[in-house]
Amino acid sequence: MSDIFYDPYSPLLHRDPYPVYRRLRDEAPVFRNEEHDFYAITRHADVWAAFQDWGRLSSAEGITLEGLPPDIHPELITMDPPRHGELRDIVKRAFRTNHMARLFERVREIAGELVDALDPAACDLARDLSIPMPAIAIAELLGVPRADVPKFRLWSEHLVQRDLNNPPTIDRARRASQELHEFLVWHIAAQRADPKDDMLGLLVRARDEGQAMNDEELVGFARLLLVAGNETTGQLVGNMIVALAHNPGQRAEVAADPALAARAVEETLRYDSAVQALARTTLVDYPVQDVIVPAGSRLLIVIGSANRDERMFTDPDRFDIHRDPATLSRHIGFGRGIHFCLGAMLARAEGEASLQALLARFPNYRLACDEVPMVASGQVRGPTALPLAA
Repeated sequence: MSDIFYDPYSPLLHRDPYPVYRRLRDEAPVFRNEEHDFYAITRHADVWAAFQDWGRLSSAEGITLEGLPPDIHPELITMDPPRHGELRDIVKRAFRTNHMARLFERVREIAGELVDALDPAACDLARDLSIPMPAIAIAELLGVPRADVPKFRLWSEHLVQRDLNNPPTIDRARRASQELHEFLVWHIAAQRADPKDDMLGLLVRARDEGQAMNDEELVGFARLLLVAGNETTGQLVGNMIVALAHNPGQRAEVAADPALAARAVEETLRYDSAVQALARTTLVDYPVQDVIVPAGSRLLIVIGSANRDERMFTDPDRFDIHRDPATLSRHIGFGRGIHFCLGAMLARAEGEASLQALLARFPNYRLACDEVPMVASGQVRGPTALPLAA
């Protein structure tokens, strides 16, 4: 009997989860947490298969262990087929429009503006670059005024930083959920009165022409982009900044050849996943390894562990921008299956632009902290502060 224990809300785990993940894969690949009433799977093959198995593993009860706040609206990420497929097709068409191409151009401009504004004497690369970068981009995508970006950044943080061991964080998340809902209802009404040439304006027009989402689904989509689109990409950029600070040789390669930024983004998605775990509910008895997870159970799919599984990746605890692309493509940083991240191309573009702009000005940046403070969340992983050394 293994003595390994896994609590995704543990501050010690937030500091460095990877030794625990290795033990889980080796000793308890299907782990049972009695306190929080969930099972967890950690090996790459099992995680990969789970993401494809929407017929037996449902997202409708929420994708976190805390479940759905009582006021949440339908979101693609918490839908099962057939409605999921119908809405995803609508949104995929919206992501292929001309304003998305313009947004990719704006991403490079935003990254340059943020890096140009950095003060080397009092700079925090999380506060001043990795956190605001995706928030500004998503705001422009949805036509949200830039002045409102700090508000939805705070709502996003409160919604993500939930801890079952700390009930006030759950209450705070519910308040943030309600405030965000009210903001989006107002913003969509404003778009309906005067639709703009942005993604939300496009979807509002489609809704009013009877071709697409109902009002609740429209709010849910906007909410998903505002929260998931900026929170996880911000953590991706922050984790990449940390990884390259610890690997100055590879950082120098990217500084010398900015095209390698794409490889750095992809390896960061594997090496230190912004999304560490997502939950499902078993619709039937679900066999994994030699364990039957009973129907109606909460199953935590641990992406962060799967992406460090030595059964799939050679020397997985080493950051390496030169990994074989065919093998690296098996990472699960954006999920897999029907819920594969719709914003993956945008997140990659934001990561590349942020890194290229940073290295163009600070090719030899150093962090002023020996231990990077990490976000307190059972779901996402990333730095809350990255002070730049003088």
